[in-house]
Amino acid sequence: MTDELEPTEEEIRESQRLREALEDPSKDSPDADLLRAVQSAANPKTLDRVSLDAAVESSLSRRGNKPRGGVVIRVVFGAGALLAAAAAIVFMVGHEPSPAPELARARSTQSLFKERFETQGGESARIDRIAMARAADLRDNHYARWGVRDRGHR
Repeated sequence: MTDELEPTEEEIRESQRLREALEDPSKDSPDADLLRAVQSAANPKTLDRVSLDAAVESSLSRRGNKPRGGVVIRVVFGAGALLAAAAAIVFMVGHEPSPAPELARARSTQSLFKERFETQGGESARIDRIAMARAADLRDNHYARWGVRDRGHR
């Protein structure tokens, strides 16, 4: 059982305006324009060559009468890019490079295993030991790059 409300007078008037605008495209209605656009996208009509040429000519002629704003946009973006480049140069010249921190190098797993491997089994434990060691190296490298602590503090 659903409780549906009766439409208000305003809703009835708006639906009538929409119906009239859909029937007569010359009437101004943003909702009708949206519905027509969706309908055209779903079921596009084919244009004959004459109609297409007329639409292109009309569009191009209207474009030629309007002032162009592209020059202003290019000038603004060009000036912004120039200021950004100048700021980058000042930043690079004004700061001395900091010495690179000493980072852990992960090349071999030989130092992780003193005992000999069993012929069968133990693979998961070895992989876990390698993963934990490399995660610790990565964490220490992050801390060293951030300047939180040196590589020697462990």
